[in-house]
Amino acid sequence: MPKKIDPLNKKQYGAVTAMLTVTDVKAAAAFYQKAFGFSKRGIMNGPDGKAIHAELTLRGTTIMLGPEMPQMGARSAKTLGASPANLYLLTENADKVVAKALKLGAEAKGPVMDTFWGDRVGTIVDPEGYMWMVATHRAELTPKEVNKRMKEQMASQPAGPPSGS
Repeated sequence: MPKKIDPLNKKQYGAVTAMLTVTDVKAAAAFYQKAFGFSKRGIMNGPDGKAIHAELTLRGTTIMLGPEMPQMGARSAKTLGASPANLYLLTENADKVVAKALKLGAEAKGPVMDTFWGDRVGTIVDPEGYMWMVATHRAELTPKEVNKRMKEQMASQPAGPPSGS
């Protein structure tokens, strides 16, 4: 009798898996492992020996990496010049992880700071151009508390640029 196959492949993947298009699969995999603590599940090379697919895992989450393929419409955030998506990474110590990522070549997009929703967050852009919000959950807040803190934070921020500029 043939082995029953799980069509959802729940042993390997959650319901949604991010697949990032990158300029260099091996370099991106190495960065994510060193900066964020991902483990390498595997890297597959194509016939020319270049990496064409990587899978990394962290606490039950998988991300896949694939190379740019302009003929298929697959372009990296680096090539596009902006991150088409933000990734939210929960860590034990956002300050420490952000500092490590910056040392490894990421770019800061503002300071690590406490947010109105109860997380401490720092935003960086990785060497491949993807934006990561690196966070540590620090407070369990009610919706009412979040709303109050949001209003306080928004009121304390300077107004945007004047219209027409």
